[in-house]
Amino acid sequence: MIRLRRHAGFIGLRSALGGLAMLLSRPLAAESTGTVLWYLEQEAGGEPYQVRYIVTDEFLRSDEGDDEGSFVLLDRAQRRIYNVVPATQSVLSIDGVGPAPEAPDTLSIEVERSLDRQAPRLEGKQPLTLVLRADRTVCQSAVVVPRLLDDVSAALGEFAQVLAVQQARTLANTPQEFRTPCFLARYLYAGDFHFAVGLPLLEWSGETERRELLRYEPGVSLDESLFVVPDDLQSYQLRSGGAGEGAE
Repeated sequence: MIRLRRHAGFIGLRSALGGLAMLLSRPLAAESTGTVLWYLEQEAGGEPYQVRYIVTDEFLRSDEGDDEGSFVLLDRAQRRIYNVVPATQSVLSIDGVGPAPEAPDTLSIEVERSLDRQAPRLEGKQPLTLVLRADRTVCQSAVVVPRLLDDVSAALGEFAQVLAVQQARTLANTPQEFRTPCFLARYLYAGDFHFAVGLPLLEWSGETERRELLRYEPGVSLDESLFVVPDDLQSYQLRSGGAGEGAE
């Protein structure tokens, strides 16, 4: 699988890296305005930590609140993710161009919805609880708010889709024993199951993985440099299966 981890790299998909330079080719607007959100996230075996998400019409950036530190950037139009790590002078590029993978008929994926009318509303909107199941096994759950910050939900869904496209291309690198129904549902075929419905307030998988919305602010003026990938870093790109040839 590919996931953010403290914004210093990605978990899983231990494929070889091949060299292709990647720079954002489209000019930035004179001013940038977007939505800033903070989530509290926890991964298996780790302590909770805060993550900042910045969403504009063109980009989604996630980091730990440090403008100069490591960050992950999605170029929404180019469908490309950049994982920038200044500490190692490197940037990893993930290409998500292409159709999203479709689940085979042999894999049953279901999303169960439930509404708790006693739950508090957010901006007048009622949250929904979603449960993702694969072959009747519960894989992931989420509480979302429909019609709240739709563009943020869309950007998060686009991020999940880019990862799914690349995961499908490099699936051969994942050992067969790890390709469980839940792995396939979460990282290939239904990773955006909750983003497609609304803004996540809470997500969890088992007892060790969790993400909780802390606060958000729309209409924030943003520094354009937050969306620039430095051109003086060593660049890598995930290859589609097989062996790679290092960096450029």
